[in-house]
Amino acid sequence: MTIHPNNHLQFNPQIQVINLDNGGFIKKTDKNIFDWSKGSLIFEVHPFFEVLRNFEENNLFEKKTLNFPCIHIEDGKVEKICDITFTLEEQEVVIILFDYTTKYRDLNQIAQQKNESILLARELELKNKYLLEKEEFKNSFIANINHEIRTPLTSILGFVEVLEKTKLTFEQEELARIIKRESQHLNALIDDMIDLSKIESGKLKVVEERFSFYNLMNGFKESYSKITEEKQIIFETNIDPNIQEYLIGDSTRIYQILNNILTNAFKFTEEGKIVFSVTKNYQRTNKLSLNFKIEDTGIGILEENIPYLFERFTRFNTDKRVSGTGLGLAIVKNLVDLLNGEIKVNSAPEKGTSFNIKLPFKFEITKATPKRKKKKYTLPKSTTKFRILVVEDEEITQYLIMKILISQGTFFVDIAINGEEAIKYIERRKYDLILMDLNISKIDGYQTTKIIRNNYGDKFISEIPIIGFSGKSNDITRDKCIRSGMDDFIPKPFEQEELIYKITKQIAKKATD
Repeated sequence: MTIHPNNHLQFNPQIQVINLDNGGFIKKTDKNIFDWSKGSLIFEVHPFFEVLRNFEENNLFEKKTLNFPCIHIEDGKVEKICDITFTLEEQEVVIILFDYTTKYRDLNQIAQQKNESILLARELELKNKYLLEKEEFKNSFIANINHEIRTPLTSILGFVEVLEKTKLTFEQEELARIIKRESQHLNALIDDMIDLSKIESGKLKVVEERFSFYNLMNGFKESYSKITEEKQIIFETNIDPNIQEYLIGDSTRIYQILNNILTNAFKFTEEGKIVFSVTKNYQRTNKLSLNFKIEDTGIGILEENIPYLFERFTRFNTDKRVSGTGLGLAIVKNLVDLLNGEIKVNSAPEKGTSFNIKLPFKFEITKATPKRKKKKYTLPKSTTKFRILVVEDEEITQYLIMKILISQGTFFVDIAINGEEAIKYIERRKYDLILMDLNISKIDGYQTTKIIRNNYGDKFISEIPIIGFSGKSNDITRDKCIRSGMDDFIPKPFEQEELIYKITKQIAKKATD
C-alpha cells in the first residue's frame, strides 16, 4: 500500500503500518514505533482501537478512510503522540501511525508559552494600573491632609506668637513654649510625609547653590545647645578648618540629613556624649567629598535590625515616651541617594551608634562675594491706613491675620469668604493689597486672580498686588500662583515677620511703579 498524505510527509515523521484481519488480529506490522507482535488482538494493544469495533459490529467494512489527530498511545514501554489513519476494506483494516511526538510537544510548549506571555502581560498591565492608581490616591491623600492640617496649624503657631508678645507669667510662658514646640514638631512630621512622597515619585529636585558651610555647621551647635544643657550630656563638634568657607550644594537637603541623624542621637542618648565631625575625603579641581560622622553613646541598635534601619515606619524602640513616626531615617537614606552620597551605620546595644555619611560638593575656585542680605522695604507715607482684603474661608485663620495686621497700627482689614465675594468687595472699595487663599470655595484663588487681572479696565483694580497663601508649600504651587497673576506666595504656617515683610514689599513696589 502506498502512503501519500502530504500533511504528514512535510514533517518527516516516523511511520508504522499495521495490517489487521476483520477480526482485529494483527496480520503484519513493521514495528517502527511500537513492538506489537503478529497475531496480537489490536483491541488489547491499546483502548483507543476499540473504535474499530463499531465498524465490525455494524458491518461497515466498505472502503473508507478515517483520520484521528494527536492521539496519545503508550504500551508500557513507549509513549507517543500520533496521527492515526484507518483504511477500512472488506478483507482487511490498514492502520498507519505517524509519530508526531516531538512536533506536538513543541507546539504545546509554544502555545503554553504564548498563553503564559499573554497572562503575564495582562498581569503586568493590571499591576501597573493598580500602582498608578495607588500612587495617585496616595499623592492626593497626602496633599489634602497636608492642606487640612496646615490650616489649623497656621492658626496655632500664629496665635502662640501673638500670645508670646503679651505679658505672661513664667508658667504661661512655659505653656506657650510647649504648645509652640509640639506644633513645630507636628509641622516637621507633615514635611517628612511630603518629602518622602516627593522622593518616591521623583518630584524632589536637587537645588545646587552657593552657601556658607561654616554657618550651616555652627547652626547645629546653637540649635542643640539647650537640649544638651537639659540632658546634661556633651555635644562635641570637630569641623576640619581646611574645608572651603563657601560650598555649592543643596544646603536644605544636607541640613535635613544631618538634622535627622542628630535628632535621633539626642533622642536616644541619656548620658555620655555626642560627637559631630566633618573631614575631607578628597579634593580635585573644583570638586570635593566630605565625610560627616555622628557618634553617640546611646542605647544602640541590635545587629540584626541594622539592615531594616532605613525602611519606612520602622521603630525598634518601643518606649512610647520617645516620639517619632519612623520616617526620619527613610528620608535620610533617600536624600543621601538623591545627592549621590553614601551612608553607613555601626552600632552596638548599650554602647552607641555611629553614622558615616559621604557627600559630594563643588566650590568656586575664584573668590566670590557672599549673597546679599534681604532687601529692606518700608511702607510709603500715607495719611490713612492701608486697606487689605483677606480672602479666606477658615474663621480661625481670618481672625489670626486680622490680629497680626491690626496690631501693626497701619492696616484696615476686610474679609471675603470666597472668590465671588472678593470680586464684589474690590468693585465697591479700593484696596492696597489682597491676601488670597488658594483653596477657597466657588471660585478658587487662581481663578479669582485671573478675573481681577483680565476683566477690569480700571488699573487700580487690575493691578492690585496679590499674595497667595496655602498649606501646599511647594515650587509647583508657587509657580502656579505667579502664572495666574499673583505677585508673591507665602506657605502655611507662616511667621508674622515674613507675612508683614511680603505685604510691605508689595505695597512699596506698587508705590514706586
